[in-house]
Amino acid sequence: MKYGIVENHKFILIDEDRQRLENTIPFMPKLKETDIAPYEDREIERGADGAWYEKGHAPQRPLEEVKTEKLAELETAFNTASQEAHCTSSVGFEIDADETANRNVSSLIVAMEANGEESVLFCAYDNTFHEVTLDQLRIMQIEIITHARAVYARKWALREAIAAAQSVVELESLSIGFSEENE
Repeated sequence: MKYGIVENHKFILIDEDRQRLENTIPFMPKLKETDIAPYEDREIERGADGAWYEKGHAPQRPLEEVKTEKLAELETAFNTASQEAHCTSSVGFEIDADETANRNVSSLIVAMEANGEESVLFCAYDNTFHEVTLDQLRIMQIEIITHARAVYARKWALREAIAAAQSVVELESLSIGFSEENE
């Protein structure tokens, strides 16, 4: 419960302690104790300007400002997802799936083909070593590329959703994430 004095749906004074408001009134000549009214928490809201308003009357943040913030949030989340990318390989263990992993797997494939090697030690996501064949490396290479494409597809879908949003509420409800269930 809060107590306050409202003018044009904006609180001039608001406090949880009615007595504190009554003590303030003498210093505000235009106000009277009878102007103080009780308000339930569900009847008030804070506006984008930081002031308190009657529910439904608070100014909202500009849509373009929120879109810019969401795009920055998306870029940060995408960069993190790209740098920390990993996936479960059908070869039987978790592998890194970032740009470095793609380059390393490609290099191993080229080296094995050039040297005629049948297998090579491969360091998995959990830093354990596994003996893998050329065919297994090719499978992992495709899985890394597929994972990267899914991350990019998620980024593009989120970017489109941000651009298409018609309200601040719609943008605020948009969850920016790159977990496997989003891809």
